[in-house]
Amino acid sequence: MKKSYLALAALLLGASSVAQAEWFLRGTDNNWQADQMQNLGSNTMLADDVVFTTAGEVKFDRWGDWSENYGANGQQNGNNIAVPAGTWDIKFYTDTKDYHILPAEEPETPDAILHLRGTHNGWAAGDLLARIGDTDEYDACRNFASGDGNGGPRFKIDPSGSWAGSQFPAQDVAASGWTYIVANGANNSLVSVTTDLGVNCGVVAADSDGDGVPDSIDQCPNTPAGASVDADGCEVVTPPLSDFRNRSMYFVFVDRFHNGDTSNDGGNNPAGTSASKQAGGLSEWKKYWGGDIQGLIDKLDYLQNLGITAIWVTPLNDNIDNTGSDGAYHGYWGRDFYEVDEHLGDWALVDQLDAEMEARGMKLVLDIALNHSNQDDQYEFGALYKEGTFITDFLQDDGTWYHRNGAIADCGDSDPTTQCFGEWDDPWAFTNKTLFNLTDFNHGISSNSVADQYLIDAAIKWMQHGVDAFRIDAIKHIEPSFIKRFNDAVRAVDPDVYIFGEWYGAGAGDALSMEFLSSANGKSELLDFQLRNNIEAAIAGDITMTELNTHIESRPGAMGGNSRESWQPIFLDNHDATRTSVFLQTTGPVDNGRTGKGFSKALADARQNLGMALVMTLPGIPTIYYGSEQNSTWFDANGDGQIGHDPYNREAMPSFSETSDAFLLIKALADLRAQSPALAAGSYNQRWVNGDILVFERVSGSDSVMVAVNRGGSTSINVSSLSLADGQYNSHTSSDVVNVSGGSAVLNLDANEVIVLH
Repeated sequence: MKKSYLALAALLLGASSVAQAEWFLRGTDNNWQADQMQNLGSNTMLADDVVFTTAGEVKFDRWGDWSENYGANGQQNGNNIAVPAGTWDIKFYTDTKDYHILPAEEPETPDAILHLRGTHNGWAAGDLLARIGDTDEYDACRNFASGDGNGGPRFKIDPSGSWAGSQFPAQDVAASGWTYIVANGANNSLVSVTTDLGVNCGVVAADSDGDGVPDSIDQCPNTPAGASVDADGCEVVTPPLSDFRNRSMYFVFVDRFHNGDTSNDGGNNPAGTSASKQAGGLSEWKKYWGGDIQGLIDKLDYLQNLGITAIWVTPLNDNIDNTGSDGAYHGYWGRDFYEVDEHLGDWALVDQLDAEMEARGMKLVLDIALNHSNQDDQYEFGALYKEGTFITDFLQDDGTWYHRNGAIADCGDSDPTTQCFGEWDDPWAFTNKTLFNLTDFNHGISSNSVADQYLIDAAIKWMQHGVDAFRIDAIKHIEPSFIKRFNDAVRAVDPDVYIFGEWYGAGAGDALSMEFLSSANGKSELLDFQLRNNIEAAIAGDITMTELNTHIESRPGAMGGNSRESWQPIFLDNHDATRTSVFLQTTGPVDNGRTGKGFSKALADARQNLGMALVMTLPGIPTIYYGSEQNSTWFDANGDGQIGHDPYNREAMPSFSETSDAFLLIKALADLRAQSPALAAGSYNQRWVNGDILVFERVSGSDSVMVAVNRGGSTSINVSSLSLADGQYNSHTSSDVVNVSGGSAVLNLDANEVIVLH
């Protein structure tokens, strides 16, 4: 159950005797106008018979000008306090900033005001005895550790708080250690004094759910037995480090993220580094821009504040130098898989990155290109090294290290105009022929080839420097049996290593990728392109939310069951697709023969944020492409006329703001995923759907998360069959307060709004 702030108990300890200011109650009942509260004395203000015709919210305003105001949990400038429909007497305690919200029709005998003065508090007023139920008796338990210059530990009770002569008894009363005091507030008499008791007078506070947090301050009173809880009594789930499903992953294009060390910008080929960067033309976008490992280290606090717990980096291994005026800025033209590229740093920096990430509870995910090295027809012609020592290249190799079967779709003839597009779906062709012109490793079928062993040993070296997981580039084009052997080898070093691959177009509905996923060789998860395509189509208005839900529900069966869908990385933007926000805003051509939607920036950002909310809450491991938390865009057309596509989807970070709507949305949901078993691995249950709205729950045991996404106009819907416990919930992604009763709730959805309840 989510924290509820209704009827927060106030323990008036250590009260101040400072004179009261005027206080005002503001809320939805009076359109947030300032209504002056009654001063009852003893730091207590009252607004009585406050009528809420529907559920609403209030805050307490000290001066009536919002300059000092208090909300939930007594926090200054805190969240609004939820109030159900009804008529209420609302009390506010100016010393503790706590409050009571009580039914107005409930009779209440005025409290007596009894100040406990003694050596424990320097004889000051303001330490009030508390009423015992509805009786005339009041009690206090205080620790009298010492006396003062006039005698030993002792006290008196002062009804007025002014030493006006009404204090009792006539003589000081002796106390010792933890002392329990009972007085009668009707006739101002001392009832009993018990000294030398245990801590807190030996009284064990009521704790109905046995979580160690007293009921009086427990904001989650139905915590499951044995659960770990925070100071408010709410369940805290610490995921096992091996389970990436609790994590939120951030994909960093290292060269374009942040330049932490300008001394390494030029590398071994200064012509391959741009001076103008994104201010230049297309050729400048194909060069290095200076981002490096030090830059990533410098921004780890930013990523931690975003809620990121795993970072996927583009390949860090050494890439070719002899590229003319181009640069291997992306990392996929490798030549030495055992060394760090000089543009990015060195092994000492990799070790520092690992240590800094470990200190923040983050996992390092390395992109590794097991399919190929560098081009076979230009630059260094497939040159391959190990720790600086040359091994071979495509010109010298006799087929031991590299395939020599031509490129996929070249038809095997000498005519460059002929194309055999069916080869992209022919397993022999796409695993044994060259992907474009990238020199294709010769993988063994039944055992490791020399290339296989080279790649496995390189991966293990990176693990020895802190790598916790691998993203395998172009996994579709690699011999499947090698994928199994690679996975077995690295898991022999670390059984918890997480591995996923890029199979372009993978997901439910793509038969070949799903066949791989469910096969004996499919020991790697796959980036879910099909889910990505469906989410983007839904937020763009190209398919309905009903159709999106149908696709989501097809995933478990397509992936072989056993919650396999929850292990797949899911995403919206990446480096091989036009950014969603560009697609939504432009009216020109983008990737895959599509035309942009022409939305305004405001609408595009709102819809992209809807898509990111789905990525953060659907079954799968959420993956955020750098800049998506800032709704990053670039609208130039590449050489193929595609707006915002490669390389224009690899722009520099536009901002490191921590206040953008997208940043705050992702942060809220990443933080929730980190402690919610339901979001990490729970079932998916559709609760309400039409063309514009999808409401679903993720459920795991007693943990439930409800998500409502509305791409349409403002509306209210009644959702039933919820697993959420009855109570009042604050949305994690909006200001909505929702009451759940009998498994039903009314959701008041604004246009393009997301509501998430936990």
